[in-house]
Amino acid sequence: MSRLGVLRFPLAALFALLFTASVGPATAQPSDATLDEVDYGQWERLGGATLSPEGTWMATPIRRVNGNHELRIHHTRRDTTRTVAFGRSPAFSADGQWLAYAIGMSEEKRKTLRKQEKPVRRKMGLLNLATGDTTVVPAVSDFAFSDGGRYLAMRRYPPQETPDDMRGADLLVRDLQAESYTSFGNVADMAWQHEAPHLALTIDGMTETGNGVRLYDAATGQLQTLASTPGDYTGLSWRPAEDDLAALRTREDDDWQHKTHVVLAWTGLNDGAPERHQFDPATAEVFPDSLRIVDYRTPEWATERERLFFGVQEREAVKPDSAQADSAAADSLEEYGPAGVKVWHTSDVDIIPRQEVQSEQDRQDNYLTAWHLGRSGDARWTRLGTELTEDVQVLHGGTRAAGLDQTPYREERMFGPVYHDLYAIDVATGERERVAEKIQFFEGPSPNGRYLLWLKNDQYHAYNLQEETATTITEDVPVPVVDVDDDHTVEQKPPFGIAGWTAGDRSVLVYSEYDVWRIAPDGATPERLTMGRADSVRHRYVDLTDEAPGEPDVIPRNAPIYWDLYDEWTEEHGYARASALTGTPERLVWKPKMVTGLTKADSAAVYAYRTEDFEDSPDYFRAGPQLADGRQVTRTNPFQDDYAWGRSDLVSFRNADGKKLQGALFYPADYDPEKSYPMITYIYETRSPQARNYLVPTREHPYNTTAFTQEGYIVFQPDITYRPRDPGNSAVDAIVPGVKAATEAAAVDTSRIGLVGHSWGGYQTTFTATQTDIFATAVAGAPLTNMVSMYNSVYWRSGATDARIFEISQGRMGVPPWEDMDAYVANSPLHHIESLNTPFLMAFGTDDGAVEFNQGVEFYNAARRADKQLAFLVYDGENHGISRQEKNTVDYRNRVLEWFGHYLKGDEGPEWIQDGVPYLEQVEQQDEQQSARAPR
Repeated sequence: MSRLGVLRFPLAALFALLFTASVGPATAQPSDATLDEVDYGQWERLGGATLSPEGTWMATPIRRVNGNHELRIHHTRRDTTRTVAFGRSPAFSADGQWLAYAIGMSEEKRKTLRKQEKPVRRKMGLLNLATGDTTVVPAVSDFAFSDGGRYLAMRRYPPQETPDDMRGADLLVRDLQAESYTSFGNVADMAWQHEAPHLALTIDGMTETGNGVRLYDAATGQLQTLASTPGDYTGLSWRPAEDDLAALRTREDDDWQHKTHVVLAWTGLNDGAPERHQFDPATAEVFPDSLRIVDYRTPEWATERERLFFGVQEREAVKPDSAQADSAAADSLEEYGPAGVKVWHTSDVDIIPRQEVQSEQDRQDNYLTAWHLGRSGDARWTRLGTELTEDVQVLHGGTRAAGLDQTPYREERMFGPVYHDLYAIDVATGERERVAEKIQFFEGPSPNGRYLLWLKNDQYHAYNLQEETATTITEDVPVPVVDVDDDHTVEQKPPFGIAGWTAGDRSVLVYSEYDVWRIAPDGATPERLTMGRADSVRHRYVDLTDEAPGEPDVIPRNAPIYWDLYDEWTEEHGYARASALTGTPERLVWKPKMVTGLTKADSAAVYAYRTEDFEDSPDYFRAGPQLADGRQVTRTNPFQDDYAWGRSDLVSFRNADGKKLQGALFYPADYDPEKSYPMITYIYETRSPQARNYLVPTREHPYNTTAFTQEGYIVFQPDITYRPRDPGNSAVDAIVPGVKAATEAAAVDTSRIGLVGHSWGGYQTTFTATQTDIFATAVAGAPLTNMVSMYNSVYWRSGATDARIFEISQGRMGVPPWEDMDAYVANSPLHHIESLNTPFLMAFGTDDGAVEFNQGVEFYNAARRADKQLAFLVYDGENHGISRQEKNTVDYRNRVLEWFGHYLKGDEGPEWIQDGVPYLEQVEQQDEQQSARAPR
């Protein structure tokens, strides 16, 4: 066993190392003590829960602030927990007997290995859930159970000295019943067949001679070679729930740039006499030399084995030697070589920076193609895509496809929404019919491929592919199916969406603001399934179904249905259950907390869901079908009881337009209503749902609400809504009355109120500080300050233009500046600099990819000229979030606390706040800090 590099732990050793009855407190602090920064490291973030098939076990990743992450394996009916340091990616076997998981390492160890030029490699753990025995296998890059759960494939890492383009590595297959191993060498990819212990492998060795596709029968030990022609093999793809397999093999061609691929397929692999199929672009009839088969798109089977889909792309011929020589001679005449120039042109639909960002994706764009197996010598094919701007989706069954083509609306996409024409495509012939023009929201095909559904002019439309007719299906729904209250300046308001379709494509479930409507695809007699509007409780379908591979995903009509519930005014969450689709929903769980993540075990009526609140650390509960009998399984951050903690509440108010809004109000950890507290107002857009979120304290977030409350601040986060072309004033008209309502609800010292926001929140902070003097100070991270100049900037993260964001997205301006310059000026903080009477802190990274760094420079220089009190923190090389280097993130967070401490608590301000720091003095301070950190 040692030859395979496998380590075993006996049961007693496992329990000594991994077993804990409960998570005890990390420190012993008096219950009225507030947090200090040294306490932050122990705090835990709860990851998603994975249930074992019968629901007896639950695995939950834990990420700690200090980086000491772990995986916790809980018994859902007993208070026992097994803990694996740096465990992640848990996977239960289908028979519920085993749990496999990856094992990482600390960041410090990763850094050490990189410095030593040693490989960073994960381990894999395997836990026997019945006995508690565990096995740790070193250097496992990925793993997968067979469909029945008896076998486990573990792929290791390629040898360190192998070339980067060689992907072959050792593979171990363990028979979990017989406790035996089978090993393979040079395995690049692996894929288990559904419902059979057959493992497909691609082999990639030092030379192509031994490469190929192998099929291993784990039950019999038989190894079969399916392909052995030299080349690189990729793209393993089983037909769902069947014994048909596909793969790609490279084909080099010296006459053409870029390699092409041969598509290979085997049908009936379980029959003992499988049939082999091959689509070779070099020999296929009527397949142009200018096309190549790409490996960017993995081959995909139709529901029936008669069709297989792959991607093709244009390619260019290699230049003849004479042409290359002529080109080289021309280049030699240039004294300095090619210039470093890019041509930007007003005809560019996507500006050059966007094209640069998208260049890799553009290189991978391809046309979907259908290969018709078994016809005309396996060479018959149909190209389904006609434009690279087209997205083609094959419908269930594989005989029809839907195509979305945005080519006709490329110019409109430059500054407006992305529109498409919708096509129905015959897969056998490639013939297409346009069924809808200029649509923005396509909800996709029905599960069985009978209908196409889209939204246009505030209504849903269904196209019957058999009858070739379109019907408006929501005309008789008495409430809007689009969000008419959405305040973005767009012609088509976004839909609330759909839940899905019932079996046989008989009906579609469409959402309104609060309810769910069942509608036949001919639009006849819409039926309301929920009654949420009466008490303003939103109902949404929870998909707990588990379809077999290849089966359509449908909503059951005669099985219990679960609904997710949410009240936006009370921020209550929960779940309801109906005995059938048309049954009356019965509330099962309903709490003034976040209640999320409902999931079900695969083979038992065991459910789990998660709850949290600002003062209640997130945890999962195990329950039966009625959910009300939930039993707490996880216990995160139990040491919170050793500290004083704040609480949250909701505050209602009306903005200047009379619209009802609310905000989240957070009280200090040691709140005493008889005292008076400073308040920090944090803004963005809709913030009231944060009242129910648990926020882990950390130094790596400069505006951490929990940290603020631990520092003795009340924190208020109001909701903001917007009028068209008036975002700045809209924000002021919500923030000011919101703050007034907060001061009436809590013991706030109205002379000590601060304002803070980042990005869009930073913009609103900056603008608000020029419009009102109710704030003692303000802090803005990466704010846009001049709407006129910002409109013409580039959003460097994506390479897109900011103009589109201003017109139809967050800016809500609707038009360019030259069509309404007054509105742009009126909503630009820079143009109100003379009214800034609030001490102001601004921060930017010089490499900000979202808001131009020069936006900060403009406001800084304007403030200097207008003789205003402003400090400008500039972080060299930082991006939008000031998070590239931890030292910068922590520095910014500390300076925010120092700034608020000075202006809201009366602390003595350090030199940088009072008078700034000369450049040479800053350099000397940094040199001193660096010397102090240097090893002695």
